[in-house]
Amino acid sequence: MNIVTTTRRGILLAVALLSMGAQAAYPDKPIKIVVPFAAGGGTDVWARTFALRLSAKLGQPVLVDNRPGANTQLGANTVAKAEPDGYTLLFTSGTHIQVPALSVSIPYDVVRDFAPVGQLGTTGLVFVAHPSVKANNMNEFIAEAKKSKNWALGTYASGSTGDVFSQSLLKDNGLNLPVVAYKGESAAMTDVIGGQIQGGFFSIPTVKQQVKGGKVKALGSLSTGQIPALPEVKSLPEQGLTRYKWPGIWLGFFAPAKTPQPILDRLSEAAHAITQDPDFQRDWGDRDLVVHWRGPKEFSQDIRTDMKTWSDLVNTLGIKPQ
Repeated sequence: MNIVTTTRRGILLAVALLSMGAQAAYPDKPIKIVVPFAAGGGTDVWARTFALRLSAKLGQPVLVDNRPGANTQLGANTVAKAEPDGYTLLFTSGTHIQVPALSVSIPYDVVRDFAPVGQLGTTGLVFVAHPSVKANNMNEFIAEAKKSKNWALGTYASGSTGDVFSQSLLKDNGLNLPVVAYKGESAAMTDVIGGQIQGGFFSIPTVKQQVKGGKVKALGSLSTGQIPALPEVKSLPEQGLTRYKWPGIWLGFFAPAKTPQPILDRLSEAAHAITQDPDFQRDWGDRDLVVHWRGPKEFSQDIRTDMKTWSDLVNTLGIKPQ
């Protein structure tokens, strides 16, 4: 073995050891979790409770960075284009995999540009209406909407789950109402409470106190079972609207593609451990989210399946990408 070969191997070994050392030290500075929804909404609340525990697991501050806009594309693109070093991550909902079917073009690829860390849980949506609406369930709302003038529904983002199911509800029942897209749930809920719009689908944390306070009426849910905080609310299928049988919205955790595997493993192990913590399960349960862990491999498979399911739904409804 000559000196040149020995030296080259020594250099390569040194680089490898330095790289391993850098990854082993991860994290050694604050981590940013991008949430592509406005502050105050359901996803933001869930992200912050998770971030607190992730900080404790990793021994570094974990900061939530709200970047709403373009139906979650703004925040997702921030992470897709970030340095793949584990310090800029994405906490988002199932809207993430619905966007491709609803957009003519997006600045990233949902499968290629992200490394799934894990699915954390699932939740549902509740359809609420302003108290002036003379309806106590979804069928009565549909009947009232057919007679109404100048009614409108609201949603937290164009192309979101709430938007698509609103569009589906209108189309299936021959209703001619606009669906107004807001930048975040808080703004949309403010207009439902104020009577500027008559209703819409919203996350459970956003609506439950408003329902209990009589500021809005809960008429139905998109969920797989009873909602603990609102046990009197029946799902749409229970009310005879069987087309709306739906498993719910998942909450997931992602890193940029090409993030080193040791860092992905560290993040996934920490996230999995958090989901196994009974205190965390109670915390999210109190916020009407069911903790449901799916590891990176299973979550990746789910994403591909969900993307096709959503694309088929959008095509069936005749919703045109924008």
